[in-house]
Amino acid sequence: MNLNSGEKKALTVIAAVVVAFVVVVGGTVVFLTKDSWSEDSTSHDDMYLQLAVGDRLIRVDPTRMCDVFLKNCEPEQLTDMRIQRVPVPVGETVMLSVSQGIAEWPWNLVVQYLTPNGPDGTSVPMRSNSTYTTVLQSTPDRVLINVEVQVPSAVADAGTDNVIARGFLAANTTPDNLQMPAAQRG
Repeated sequence: MNLNSGEKKALTVIAAVVVAFVVVVGGTVVFLTKDSWSEDSTSHDDMYLQLAVGDRLIRVDPTRMCDVFLKNCEPEQLTDMRIQRVPVPVGETVMLSVSQGIAEWPWNLVVQYLTPNGPDGTSVPMRSNSTYTTVLQSTPDRVLINVEVQVPSAVADAGTDNVIARGFLAANTTPDNLQMPAAQRG
């Protein structure tokens, strides 16, 4: 099959258009589906908490964080996790702020208090881009002892369909020299 010069030019233009289309569409798909959570990097510099306690501002880095598919965890072993200690005196108010890297996705706030009747915990789901800062109080009847922010993964528990946390940031806020609240009598 012999092609004249006009047909060769047309085929060259068509081939160039097809190649350009594949490059543009492929690049767009890669860009739009790129997920920074699933990269091989274990750096989570954009995920942290700020706890304002009195005149102190404390940064809490991830206690444990994995990528969105629960791979590439840091630290790799659960036994290597270290929970940061941020004592909150009774009577103080704590302002907890999450970074943009956490707030742009749904997250879960878990707060634990010590009461005269024993430990009392609450878990509050937060929508993406809705809440960056919340205020927590430690009172003699409800002593703030732990704060945890859980970041969800793309993996659900097969038995319950609940999303598994891919990581968390935790602070032990138990006050120094904690005196147990007196048990209430009923």
